[in-house]
Amino acid sequence: MRASLLFLAWPWLPAVVVLSACMPPPRMCSSEGDCGAQASCVAGRCVAHGGVPAIATARRLLFAPVDVAYVRPGGDGQEGPPALVMLGRDDGALTLLRFSVPLAPDAKVLEAYLVLERPAGVAVDPSPVSLHAARVLDVWDGRSTSWARQPRIEEIGAPVTEVSPASGPLVRIDLRPMIERWRRRSRDDQGIAVVATGRSVSGMAFALAPWEQGRGPMLELYVK
Repeated sequence: MRASLLFLAWPWLPAVVVLSACMPPPRMCSSEGDCGAQASCVAGRCVAHGGVPAIATARRLLFAPVDVAYVRPGGDGQEGPPALVMLGRDDGALTLLRFSVPLAPDAKVLEAYLVLERPAGVAVDPSPVSLHAARVLDVWDGRSTSWARQPRIEEIGAPVTEVSPASGPLVRIDLRPMIERWRRRSRDDQGIAVVATGRSVSGMAFALAPWEQGRGPMLELYVK
């Protein structure tokens, strides 16, 4: 819809709006094979051989989540998030995360990712799953959030990351569209929902273990 604003002066605006709304969201790369023979996958972006990624001269910041929840049908949420979750099955399971990010007002965010770890040795079927981020609109607490008591989420057309069994151990989900909203501290920005789609029987395994154990999700920012 943002792109459609460029075409306000044209008489065929409605057609452009419809086509823009139907365009698929951009995709992140998760392996070298996603970028073809002329480029490499660098932190989720395809960079042409010989090119310099934007993050090369940026400062890298890592943040642990301040709260995590995993909601699935039949789960009451009282046991807290498990150390290992399966995403991408047809059960609609969601992972919710909230971060506290004290950025300076003049800091320029070049890239922002949610980084998830795929633990080794977990058997999965060969079907890929697709992950993307959505906004969490309501206040929630990981100690009491469950399938029956989950917050509302809103899709924002965020870029998609496709994950296959051949993908690497770290998977990046693009959060750059959300970061500037966080700076405005809107009351309806209450974190991130990791939404998974796919036709995987088993789903894809991801670690949600406590940060102190050196595993689990993290927010990765590249700033100037």
